[in-house]
Formats: sequence, C-alpha cells, structure tokens
Amino acid sequence: MIKLAPSLLCANQLNLERDITALINAGADMFHIDVMDGHFVPNLGFTMDTIKQIKAFTRIPLDIHLMVDNPQEYINLLKEVKVDYISFHLEAVKYPRRLLQLIRATGIKAGLAISPKTNVDFLPYLLDYLDYVLIMAIEPGFSGQNFIPQMGDKILAVKKIIDKKGLNIHIEVDGDVNKNTAPECIKNGADILVAGMTSVFMKGIALEDSYRNFKKVVVGPEGK
Repeated sequence: MIKLAPSLLCANQLNLERDITALINAGADMFHIDVMDGHFVPNLGFTMDTIKQIKAFTRIPLDIHLMVDNPQEYINLLKEVKVDYISFHLEAVKYPRRLLQLIRATGIKAGLAISPKTNVDFLPYLLDYLDYVLIMAIEPGFSGQNFIPQMGDKILAVKKIIDKKGLNIHIEVDGDVNKNTAPECIKNGADILVAGMTSVFMKGIALEDSYRNFKKVVVGPEGK
C-alpha cells in the first residue's frame, strides 16, 4: 500500500496547527519532518521542542529526516519524543551500522537517506539493519527544486538490491514528488512518497482537497 507523508516544512509555519489538523482530517498516513542544523545543509528545520508539540497533538506517525552533522546526538532526544521513523545521511556518520542499531534499539524504525550524488553500492552492507531507505530526488536542504530524472533509475536500483536479498524494506522518495513524477517512483519500487509544494501544499487549493486529490492520483480512488 502506498503511503503519503506530507512534509511539514512546506506547511504554513504561522498556522502549523491548522495545517496539521487539515491533513489529519484528510487522512494523512504520516508526517515527514525535516531536522536541519545549518551545517550539513545550509538551512534550518524543526526543533526538538516543535516536534514534541506536534507529537502531543497527533497520533499520526512522525517520520524524522535528519539532515545534520552528528545525527547520533539526536537519537535519545527523539526517543523521548516517541517518534516513529528516523533517517540520517550516510555522509554524516563514520559507523552507519552502529547508528542504525541504536535507532532500532529504541523501538524506532531506522532509515538511511541517500542524496543524489551518493552511490548505492554500499547498501548490501547495511540492509540487515534497515527498515527503509529514503531516496532524495532533489539536493537535500531546500524545497522548491525539480525532480532529478536520474533518480528514477536509482529507485529501481535500490529496489533490485532489496529484492535480491528478499527483505521487507520500504523505499521512501522525497523531492518534487507530484502527479507527474509519482507514477514512475511507484513503478520503480517506492511505497512511501513525501508530499510537498508541488503535490499537496499548493496555493489556492484547500489543503484537505489537495491531499485527497493527490492521494487519488497516486493510489487510485480506493486507496490501494
């Protein structure tokens, strides 16, 4: 079943509660939350305090994407908040297996984020420690970029690596996933789609309507 994860970084930050409520009413599967430190990427995202408030407001799973240096320093904080998913970038750590094991030990699903420049040859080494792979279809750090066409091939490559080992590992795609790019993502093996400015958070359209419309485009009227 395809899941949609609206990116809360694209929400109206002055009316975050309103937007979250609208997405809950629309049936959002999960919320994608970017954490950035201004170092790993030149931008800032959600703070731990805001994530804690979001968690207290909704039971919908929270998908945390760490675009930070030293992501290991965030795990215990996120464990206390009781988030549901955590992914980090390979380039940010020396010992990825150790960090994946640490995340899983907290009861949180562990993911690895792959930037467009990152080769996937390392992936078989980490598959036994992963619950999902987050493939960036844009450069990490900023919304509003266009989907990089070659990332469709990368999704397929990751899917083949996972299938070869017969594991149940989800593939999430983040970056300009919309009615034009989503079908290829799904065809190539993605089953979690991060929804942003070009799919759900669209000017002039009520948030509930845009979410439901995109859900129909992606998974069909029956939601399968």
